[in-house]
Amino acid sequence: MSDEILESGYPGVGRLYYFLGRVMLIIVTVFSVVYFGPGSRVFQVVTLATMIAGAVLDVMRLKNIGVTTWLLFIKYLPYGALALSIGLQTAQTGWIETKRLDRPGWAILGVHAAIIGLIIYLIIRSETAMSIPAILPF
Repeated sequence: MSDEILESGYPGVGRLYYFLGRVMLIIVTVFSVVYFGPGSRVFQVVTLATMIAGAVLDVMRLKNIGVTTWLLFIKYLPYGALALSIGLQTAQTGWIETKRLDRPGWAILGVHAAIIGLIIYLIIRSETAMSIPAILPF
């Protein structure tokens, strides 16, 4: 299976740097809440800065995939942020030309599906486990 040559270069960030940028934003936010506290002005400024940096990172990734940057607003719909982040992490550079995922994209999508399935299973399991003691006469 040979890799296709893309017609033109795409600006923005690739999959790896997008993932690493997101991890760094999480580390900065966690560090600031632990070090400064959740009620401090520094944490509020860091939170605002990481939200803006995350939106800029998403726009750069959307440009790299080749789709419109207006898709960023999907983030503000219910469960839209989940769908957007999975799409941004799975699609390769120039996805718009082929509209098919490559092998690493399918692997990343499989990991996301497994994690979401595990979370749903744990939620259902905990709801049934919590309802059993409610009927006991203790």
